[in-house]
Amino acid sequence: MAFFSPSLSRKDLSKYSFNQLSFDNGLSVNYRELGPGGRLTLLCFHGGGDSLSAWDAWAEVLSKNYHLILVDLPGHGLTDPLPGKTYTPKYFADFIAQFIQEMQLDNFAIVGHSFGGNGVLHYLTKHPDTPKAAILVSPGGYKCGKGLEMAPGLAKFVISYWGRRLVSHLGSRGILRKMLRSNFFYDPYALPEKMVERIYLLSRYEKNRGTAINLVANATTNFQPLSGLEKIKIPVLFIWGVEDKIIPVDVGRYFVDNVPGAKIIIYKKVGHMPHVENAEASAQDAYDFLNKLE
Repeated sequence: MAFFSPSLSRKDLSKYSFNQLSFDNGLSVNYRELGPGGRLTLLCFHGGGDSLSAWDAWAEVLSKNYHLILVDLPGHGLTDPLPGKTYTPKYFADFIAQFIQEMQLDNFAIVGHSFGGNGVLHYLTKHPDTPKAAILVSPGGYKCGKGLEMAPGLAKFVISYWGRRLVSHLGSRGILRKMLRSNFFYDPYALPEKMVERIYLLSRYEKNRGTAINLVANATTNFQPLSGLEKIKIPVLFIWGVEDKIIPVDVGRYFVDNVPGAKIIIYKKVGHMPHVENAEASAQDAYDFLNKLE
């Protein structure tokens, strides 16, 4: 196990660096564009602890017919951390709104996974008809009494000074691989090794050390339940794995019952990462959903 692994610079992580957008407050955003212009844009936000490359398998399929913009959320990948490093869906929703405004997007659909999907849902309750449609892959935002939740005592320690310092300096590829296989995938061997390497390296980015565990701890101690789901009027597709240990499929059923006209696709023998573990089928289902809009 690698103790106190050194931080990495942006130069060290240059293969994960794409386009840069600077907000007026100085926040630098890392994002990638693929696919033809003049078509519907798919604006994609990854889950907590990951980065824009989480969508690579979908991008390979969907960029043939759509223009994709994949974004590193604040404190993730090579996007700067939020001031105060308070990572909540509300702040992510504000970030999403600002990114859309800065990029002057109009003809777009919005995509989000897990914690990023929670941020997208918060955004949609404030901007219910701005995107043309939304695809949410295992998003958070509702507690059904199941799933992986950090004990409040541990959460408080993690977001303490010493907790953040400890967690941000410990880790190894082996520990990360075991954690992802046991919690995020139904089939442990469906975890791509390049995903392990990407998350491990980007977690050591000098500006964003400790973001993932800080995010989880804040989500536990400062949980923000969603309200206003009934305001969302655009077509919405939810995608879920029935074996999801992080955000159970019952959460998806709750969303479908509360978002007017929403639909859900549930995959058997799939965990929390349908866009990775069941990439081919989920990308095709996303394409079929989007194709009906045109």
